[in-house]
Amino acid sequence: MNTSSTRWLLLFAVGLGAVILLYERPGESTSESAARRSRVLPLLLPDDVSAVTVQRDTNLTLRLERTNGGWEFLAPIRYPAQPAGVGGLLEGLAKLEVRGVLSAAEVLAQTNGLRVFGLDPPNATVVLNQGSSRMELRLGISTLLGSEVYAQVVGQDGLVTVDRGLMALLPYSVHQWRDAGVACMAGLRFNRIEVRPITSGFEVVRNPTNQQWEMTRPLLTRANNAKIESLLERLDLIRALSFVADDPRADLEPYGLQPPNHELVLGQGTNDLVVLQFGRGPTNAPDQLFVRRMANSNVVLVARAAVEPWLGGFRDFCDRRLVVFDPDRVARIVARDEEQFVVERQGSREWRLTAPYAASADHLLVIEMLASLAELEFLEFEREVTTDFAAYGLAPPRRQYRLETTVTNIDGTVTNAILAQVDIGDPTKHKFYARRGSENSVVTMLDTGRLPRAAYELRDRRIWEFTTNQIASITIRQFNNTRRLLRTGPAQWVAAPDTPQSPINAFALEEAAYQLGTLHAARWVARGEDQLARYGFGSIDHQISVELIGEEKQRTHVVGFGRQTLSGRTAYATVNIEGEPAPVIFECRPRLYELLQSELSAMPAPSGASR
Repeated sequence: MNTSSTRWLLLFAVGLGAVILLYERPGESTSESAARRSRVLPLLLPDDVSAVTVQRDTNLTLRLERTNGGWEFLAPIRYPAQPAGVGGLLEGLAKLEVRGVLSAAEVLAQTNGLRVFGLDPPNATVVLNQGSSRMELRLGISTLLGSEVYAQVVGQDGLVTVDRGLMALLPYSVHQWRDAGVACMAGLRFNRIEVRPITSGFEVVRNPTNQQWEMTRPLLTRANNAKIESLLERLDLIRALSFVADDPRADLEPYGLQPPNHELVLGQGTNDLVVLQFGRGPTNAPDQLFVRRMANSNVVLVARAAVEPWLGGFRDFCDRRLVVFDPDRVARIVARDEEQFVVERQGSREWRLTAPYAASADHLLVIEMLASLAELEFLEFEREVTTDFAAYGLAPPRRQYRLETTVTNIDGTVTNAILAQVDIGDPTKHKFYARRGSENSVVTMLDTGRLPRAAYELRDRRIWEFTTNQIASITIRQFNNTRRLLRTGPAQWVAAPDTPQSPINAFALEEAAYQLGTLHAARWVARGEDQLARYGFGSIDHQISVELIGEEKQRTHVVGFGRQTLSGRTAYATVNIEGEPAPVIFECRPRLYELLQSELSAMPAPSGASR
């Protein structure tokens, strides 16, 4: 092949490749390529633009630059800009298409040249900096039909017409694109919140271990994390209703900012990252408040309700819960009230009383106790810092509830560590003094009456359990009347010879015997001989004894019944339980009470009654 021809073919291929690189993009369809070539600024890439200058007439020039993933005004003031405004303009310019073309000759043919098209001077100018390149678009007046405007791309011959809707993307004032956010917290990392002055404010610091807020001033205590996080989210959403003053030398006295009433500070360590100063409100708008953003030294108006929650004082930001803990970590409960008692976890759903005696605990009752502790909140601070807790009945406390967890030491031994503790002291009117853990504050609280005060209140509510086949007889004593029933076989009952003879419903009596064999407390009520009269055990003399057989030593279970409960569906009952120093009173289940009235009574049947 001729060497000269080969050289020319190679040059042609290189040239063709260059054309493809310049005018066609990989994977770009013919329609996409045509659409790109019809655009006014075909090389514009919105994400690569680093600076924007917008000039409208001769009165307004806005200069912005991209910074930290957002946009910021450089002129006429230095201030954060709304990303949506700048982004909308850039996207509109990238998609802007040529509607019509006027050649350079047609422009020069006009007597007044560019002035005829509103381009000398232009009505608006947009300058874009993209990498090392600079693009400038000038916009003039509307065409005769009004739907388009004349435009000039600096560096290109002639003019084009474009959609008049582009003009709506240009701001008429700096405020139109100005970021109305007050705190501007996006991407901000802070671990300290402070409301000054401390005499009427507070300081909270985020614990680096559990990421919870803790109050450090004016006193060391737990902070209300949920409230703080909620207010921080709302703070980031607060928008300026209007921009009042931008001059950093402006007189602040009319705004109540010389000095400010309060300051809200977000900081990292000792560095203040955001400082907002709060003044007074306008006399004609009491629902608004003057706020000064120290980052830009300008004054804005905001809705008073949006910032007022921060100004209520440290008490509003304290965690009012008296006991804070993770229920899954509780391994041991130590309580001291009428007596000291201890409950220990035996498994995921099993608890056991270990003091003052050993007995099974009711899982649901223990869970209810933990829930009641978690719901305890204090009403107010009685004394924020004290060294004399005895004056409040807290040294030693009258009542104490301590939650413990197990910790494995380095040497492999297991010990108990305190998770949470609350001490309850003397009553004060309808309230009680209390102390949280080892804090130096005394607070007041309400006694809900839902916390157990003795071991029996957490016992397994199954009082005893035996089968009907184990029953030898049932003896009923009621108001000096005695009735003894003998079980002679399955669902077979007769009255003992030495007791009054009366008709027996064997099947109903068998059901009553079954209910007695699974005696279960619907609710523990009280304990002690002195409580019996209160629940009607003196006026209602009704006692049932069940004699069992089939064991080495015959046993007898005894339960007494008192008055009806307020609901009238059941009655109070009492038993003596192993380990308890006095009779325990409980509510019996309604089914047993129903059978108690019909089958387990020693009173004579009413005249004419049939069974």
